Amino acid sequence: MAQENTGWDNQAYLGNKVAFGKYKWKYSLEMQVRLKDNFQHLDNWYIEFVSSYMFSKHFEFVPDFRFTVKPDRTEYRLGLGALYKKTTSKVQFVNQVKWQLDVDSHGKIGNAAREVVFLNYPIKEKIITTLVGGFIYRWWSDWNGFQYIRVGPGVTYKFDEKHTLNFSYFIGVENRKGTWLWAGIPMIQLVINVSKKYKYVPAYYFNF
Repeated sequence: MAQENTGWDNQAYLGNKVAFGKYKWKYSLEMQVRLKDNFQHLDNWYIEFVSSYMFSKHFEFVPDFRFTVKPDRTEYRLGLGALYKKTTSKVQFVNQVKWQLDVDSHGKIGNAAREVVFLNYPIKEKIITTLVGGFIYRWWSDWNGFQYIRVGPGVTYKFDEKHTLNFSYFIGVENRKGTWLWAGIPMIQLVINVSKKYKYVPAYYFNF
């Protein structure tokens, strides 16, 4: 079946995250709201818990759990990821590889894999710039293929050691089983960090 372009949509991701932990473990709890149809309708909202084990200077292992509420159903997501990071005095490179299992309230079950690359560059003491690019590939009983591809820049402002504000803008395309939907997606995320000292520098990344 030929794939069609269904046009352009303006979406938005609005989140609030609390991060905590120490030594080799880092945890976070986030609530996020996602809007679609030119910001006029709710796509979903979710609560996500993420734990990160900093195995070494360059590797982290990241299990997570997400509970999502959509207008017509709820979803449960179990994820297991691995991060490779390379941190220098000027830049941090992060490569995220992740598998996830999605189960919804209608009994539908599917798998997905994601690959996302982050390049973080601080330009001032309180400002960090980011470039992001990645995709999600899904396996469902009735369909499989690349579902999302997204790229975009971002900037983080550190108010102090505990409070940061992240702003990113993604250009993305969604595969809707034969049709393509392009979208511009601003993401605004407030992070409250109450962590103690870590043994290694944590990877700076986010789930989208």
